[in-house]
Amino acid sequence: MFVSTKTDKIVPDKKSPVIQRSFFDWIGSFGSEDIGVDLGTSNIVIYLKNKGLVFPESSVVARYKKTDEMFTYGTKAEEMERRTPQGIEIIHPMKTGAIVDYQTAAYLLNSVINQSYLKGMFFHPRLLMCVPKGISRVQRRALLEASVAAGARKTVLIDQPLATVMGLGLKTKDIKGMLIVDIGGGATKVSIVSKHGIVVSDFFEEAGLKMDDAIVNIIMDKYHVHIGRKSAETLKIALGIEWDINKNTKTHEICGMSAISGLPVKIAVTGENIAQALNPILYRLFSRVIAIIQKAPPEILENIRTEGIMLTGGVAQLKGLPDILKTVTDMPVHVADHPAYVNAVGAGSSLEYMDYFRDSLQDLH
Repeated sequence: MFVSTKTDKIVPDKKSPVIQRSFFDWIGSFGSEDIGVDLGTSNIVIYLKNKGLVFPESSVVARYKKTDEMFTYGTKAEEMERRTPQGIEIIHPMKTGAIVDYQTAAYLLNSVINQSYLKGMFFHPRLLMCVPKGISRVQRRALLEASVAAGARKTVLIDQPLATVMGLGLKTKDIKGMLIVDIGGGATKVSIVSKHGIVVSDFFEEAGLKMDDAIVNIIMDKYHVHIGRKSAETLKIALGIEWDINKNTKTHEICGMSAISGLPVKIAVTGENIAQALNPILYRLFSRVIAIIQKAPPEILENIRTEGIMLTGGVAQLKGLPDILKTVTDMPVHVADHPAYVNAVGAGSSLEYMDYFRDSLQDLH
């Protein structure tokens, strides 16, 4: 667990002097792009300046075991998972928003950037990357080295809560106090932000992928049927935790492999079973949210109680989640528009400040 109580400035003041560009930076600026990047455990989303959001790709890479050659990434690699022929392995280079496999992360980042626009020999982008508040110096260095391998001539790392604020289209000077709960695939980030920056922040692994694994396990326990993570995610989206609210009898059909006969079967899964799988994870998640609320200064807490909680991240769309969180915290709960893309949009919105940001690549030297 990481908890930060440091106050960080949200964006540089445009009255501040523009940081002097190097000759390499000047040469590289011709014909290249400024790019906002949200490199998450499940997906990578990028935002091209003057063009907008680029459709997300899965944070997955496929490579040959014998040669270690990486040959595809994203959705194509993800579709090969659990169906991979001998000699091929599927790599997830990110965990809890940090790099765990540098080479595959660099390949993924480079591939997505090249897919988005044609990069010439001297034309290298400037990257602004979202990172969880509180990742270690080693993890930050790995991200920076991956950006260098992808051809970046300048990289700025921005804390995700600040990117979220920008992505919500808010003016920082008007924020008296905001509680952001960002539930992604590999991590949940809980942060309190004010007009002065990040007041307190925490991140942990109770998130979407753990929910999918819990659903896989309960389907095996209750139905003796094996399903993959994609099917588990389908059930999570279709049923959510609405059963906890209204005890409805809604079901959703899914195909899997019988553990008894070894044959494909179709089963109707109940919302009660999905709620049973997710509730222990959500209990731990809600406990961490409450712990952050208890750390809020009184003057900020009053505003949070009035304005409520902002839910972002892909899991923010889980059916029943806003109502349950509202009951647990006794606060209003709001779901951001297009919650899975808020951080990438925030990174894109911050690109106008690139000339004022310090180059994080300097930390490599």
